Amino acid sequence: MENRNNYDLNSALARCRQSAQDGYEAASAQLGKIERTLSSAREETERSAALLSGKAVYLSDLNRLLSRQIKDICKAFGELSEQPRDRLKKLRGSLNSFDITLFGRTMAGKSTLMEVLTHGDGKAIGNGAQRKTRDIRSYEWNGLRITDVPGIGAFNGQKDEDVAFDAAKNADMILFLMTDDGVQSQEAECFRSILELGKPVLCIMNVKASVDISEDVRYITEDIDEAFQIPRLEEIRRQFIAFGSLAGQDWNAVPFVYTHLRSAFLAQQTKDPQKAGILTAASRINNLKNAIAQRVSTRGELYRVKTFIDAVAAPIGSTVDLLLEQSCLNELQSDMISDKKKSLHKWIERFEKSAYDRVASDVNNLKSQLYSDASDFAARNIGSREINSKWDKYLKELKLNERGKELMEELSQQADDEIRELTRSMKKELEFAVTYSADMTLKSRRILDTRKLFEWGMVATGGLLVIAALVFPAAAPVLLLASVGVGLVKEFFGGYLPDKAKLERGAREKIENQLRENINVICQKYRDSLEKSLREILDKLNLLEADLDSVCEVVSELSSTQGTLAQQLSGSLRELHRSLLCKALSLIGRPELSMRIHDAAMIPGFECAVVLAPHTVFPERERQELCNLLGESIRFLPYAEDKTELVRMILGNGSCTLKKRGDKISAVLKNGDDPVVINKAKLAQQLSGIVITR
Repeated sequence: MENRNNYDLNSALARCRQSAQDGYEAASAQLGKIERTLSSAREETERSAALLSGKAVYLSDLNRLLSRQIKDICKAFGELSEQPRDRLKKLRGSLNSFDITLFGRTMAGKSTLMEVLTHGDGKAIGNGAQRKTRDIRSYEWNGLRITDVPGIGAFNGQKDEDVAFDAAKNADMILFLMTDDGVQSQEAECFRSILELGKPVLCIMNVKASVDISEDVRYITEDIDEAFQIPRLEEIRRQFIAFGSLAGQDWNAVPFVYTHLRSAFLAQQTKDPQKAGILTAASRINNLKNAIAQRVSTRGELYRVKTFIDAVAAPIGSTVDLLLEQSCLNELQSDMISDKKKSLHKWIERFEKSAYDRVASDVNNLKSQLYSDASDFAARNIGSREINSKWDKYLKELKLNERGKELMEELSQQADDEIRELTRSMKKELEFAVTYSADMTLKSRRILDTRKLFEWGMVATGGLLVIAALVFPAAAPVLLLASVGVGLVKEFFGGYLPDKAKLERGAREKIENQLRENINVICQKYRDSLEKSLREILDKLNLLEADLDSVCEVVSELSSTQGTLAQQLSGSLRELHRSLLCKALSLIGRPELSMRIHDAAMIPGFECAVVLAPHTVFPERERQELCNLLGESIRFLPYAEDKTELVRMILGNGSCTLKKRGDKISAVLKNGDDPVVINKAKLAQQLSGIVITR
């Protein structure tokens, strides 16, 4: 075994194996708790779905769709733990190995590094025209398992990057290989993503200077030595680190090692010991080997624990953020639906009063007209044997069917316009519900088909509809008109006319009284017919209102379940972070300081926040040691009962606006475009449970 450094890797790897077991047990225990939490949330959500059963009438299509969505959510809660469980199972199979993944863009020198570490013959090295590494390859060096993955920015693009990142999730440490021939934004984006995985990284800058092994030993390293001017390399490093600020991260603490992999490889291939020695020294390859060994020896135990904890913490952390966001969104949507329902209810009350007033006014006007005409009619037709037919003709000329139809159509149009405005305003606002995707991300999608709602609204306010139209919808217009016509004809011509004998025996006043009685009956029946149609409109509007109430109730329940689940999962996430800090304190020889940690949260690649136990402080020297070991800056916060105080301490006074809705508190950032502010907000949200939005 090659071991040209001052670190005892054998002893370090033995300690790492024990740490891996500790990490596996801690992560498994917390995952068991998470699974119980998810099971409870699934039951709560299923109860929400049951609220819809049998309630919907005119929004039944919507409620069936919502029920399916809730079932998807229940399934998601059941599957959410599968990825971390599968990952833990896979990691358990490698408890005895320390895994390093080698990242880098195509042609950065990954295959050359593999050949150097394994003393290969160079067959794996690319020809300079295209990538060589198409698949994942693993090899061992000094007891470490190093995995070479497809390069970023290659021909297969996203597919290769997905393969590479999936391998990185199982790694204990990342070697990020770049070159000195120009910083690329694609590399920086990849680097940001790796840091967000929470993986410790060692950057390797492969210097691309020409070397000709056939040269005289006096000149063979001239180009290499010139390229290794430290100010030049440091400037390239600073250019790369500058990308970190765009992501709201600080990359200054990331270690860099400079090497010339080509000369290291050639040193192994030449049979000239003098050239081999010169090339090896010029390559600085031993600096790289020592850097790897040093990090494994001094930080490997923490890295191994962190790998297992991250297997659970990473997917749960993403889920917590999205659950909080969805809970807040669904709560707002529930309030919005409730407001729409209240507006509809008030409109219905006004509409009902106005409509009944219109009906009463129309009937009174009709009665006044008939009373007035009755006197003239009686005077003209005293003793006439055709008085019945003349009265029938007179009533037909009034066209009461058309008159009632016009009034109902006008009232129906008012209702249609109101529903149209209701659905128009809801169209942009009703986007809620959560669905589960293959990458375990809960995303929002629109579940409310506003066109369906509008169609049901038209049914609910179709002013001429009666039961026959509901049974035979295709014939609704004909049936409705026929029903109005039949009803009116029946009432108008139902045998209420005075007979000829009575007219002959009475005077004009008696005829008028008979006509007035007949007119009263006709107008009452006319009014009853109109009010019956009006009540059908109102009944359907009330059913629509009740449907909105059911949807509002379900969305509110869903919001509550999501918020509670987010809080519970966030608690598990913070326990995982706290266990990692306790392990780190044990490694620096101060395990008793773990009693001073009340709570902890972490945004990988950005910062760790620790809430101290009441009336305690944390030693500065140990804080610095923890920062060095974790590779993250650490912020210590005094204990605070008020969660809003935690938000203020992390974000700073005046950086957000706090809002209170009932017993729930949320916050809105005042500068939500700054990536640093966004990362702080994520940290504050994770630690406090308060939803923070831009």
